[in-house]
Amino acid sequence: MSMTASSAPSWLLRLRPSGPPPEPACAPETVAAARERLGAGPVGWAVEVAREMAAHIVRQVPEHGGPGAYVPFQRAVEATVLIALRGLLTEPEPAAALVAPEAVASNSQLARQNVPLDRVLRGVRLGHAWLHGRLLEALGEEPEDVRALETHRVSELLFVYADVQASRLAEEYVAERERWRRGTEAARRRVVTDLLAGRAVGGSVAARTLGYDLARHHAAFVITSPSPDPSDDSGDALRQLAADLSRAAGAENLLTVTAGSGELWAWACWPAAPPRHALAQLPRRVRERRPLRAALGPVGYGAEGFRRSHRGAREAERVARLGRTGWLCDYAEVSTAALLTADPEHARWFAARVLGPLAADDPRTRELRETLRVYLAEGRSPQNAAEHLFIARNTVTYRVRRAIDLLGSPLGPDCLEIRLALEIARLLGAT
Repeated sequence: MSMTASSAPSWLLRLRPSGPPPEPACAPETVAAARERLGAGPVGWAVEVAREMAAHIVRQVPEHGGPGAYVPFQRAVEATVLIALRGLLTEPEPAAALVAPEAVASNSQLARQNVPLDRVLRGVRLGHAWLHGRLLEALGEEPEDVRALETHRVSELLFVYADVQASRLAEEYVAERERWRRGTEAARRRVVTDLLAGRAVGGSVAARTLGYDLARHHAAFVITSPSPDPSDDSGDALRQLAADLSRAAGAENLLTVTAGSGELWAWACWPAAPPRHALAQLPRRVRERRPLRAALGPVGYGAEGFRRSHRGAREAERVARLGRTGWLCDYAEVSTAALLTADPEHARWFAARVLGPLAADDPRTRELRETLRVYLAEGRSPQNAAEHLFIARNTVTYRVRRAIDLLGSPLGPDCLEIRLALEIARLLGAT
């Protein structure tokens, strides 16, 4: 059965998200084209379903949510759902052009990260099944005659679209892998992957392939862009920021490896360990490049230091995504928070249990929590806390007293649980 836009099933145009419409992640032109055909309600429904679908696929195929992969993958899923809805509305001829550019870009990234093709295509199958289920749920709310007319049509067309997408992505994957194998970046990435996995890599092999000496002191950076252009994977701005950070820290050499769209891994090295202040002052020495963000790992020596510093930088990057940090997040300043928030949900439970009413999420209570946190960190000195917070000493005393009232019991000699809960609440919020 063929349909034109004017005779398209109206039930598709009645789709609505379950709550406030989420903010789309894919390219504005993709969203605009969908809104023009479908309207705001179905687009909101599609974005909501795409968020759920992406999370479902990553649970089954974690490679889609690997370092630097999740945001491009989320865009790809969202664009695919929007194009599928438009296809169900207008029934265009099945063609490779139906595959979203965002999906091609995400697929190419997975190829460069050596994710097996069968895992990539499993994501397509899982997504098809999820979207099919959600559309049938929506049809279940329609009258019997609409369900009878549309159920077979929807199933048949979605199968065609999934088949077209799988074929196009398989072709693009093979072509991208071939290009990647021929590139020097692939060789560098393989050596770096071995080093990060703790596998033995000879110093001469690393020096020849990477142009970088492992027998040095290393500090790793993870540099990210929250909304990279899927059509531009050059990463010039990311590499420039890495170079500026390395130069400002007085490093001898810099190694950079593209981790994916919008993410760069970098290592700076020195013959002798750099003084701590050289790294601590980087946020002041290097110009901020919003929306770019950087995370800095601890200094380590040799191949093991190379690996550990990168792990520290990744933890700092994770903490920066969870809470309020500056544009450059230093692992040395958030190492405790990194340990505390390895399981964010558990961390919030802990903070809420320990803080009780002091965990409330309102400006006044947050102010009391922060004052108590600084007061304890300053050895319970009201004067030092006042200087740190730029407020009067009496204000510190008053706020601490009010915070203790909300805790419901006096401060003990240790207060370890309270201090940990306050650090969690500062980063994640306690509720």
